[in-house]
Amino acid sequence: MNRIVIDGNHIDSRETFFHVLRSQLGEDLLAGSNLDALHDALTSITVHTVIEIRNQAKLADTLGDYWKRIFWLLSDCMDENRDLKLELTE
Repeated sequence: MNRIVIDGNHIDSRETFFHVLRSQLGEDLLAGSNLDALHDALTSITVHTVIEIRNQAKLADTLGDYWKRIFWLLSDCMDENRDLKLELTE
């Protein structure tokens, strides 16, 4: 099982968000820094993977409406890829 951790206390921009993901997913899987690339990467995962979101309120403050779009995308990816699970912790 793989675990991807996204901590809102360490995200200060969209660029940082994608950098954190890319460092955990690998540049070959997450080639771009946009929602389409993220969707493609997450739906391509074939190993059980938990995406842990820490300090979601901070992410919402920092990324604003873009965080809502990311969260919806994560939900959609979990519907498409049964190897993904989302955990929210504060």
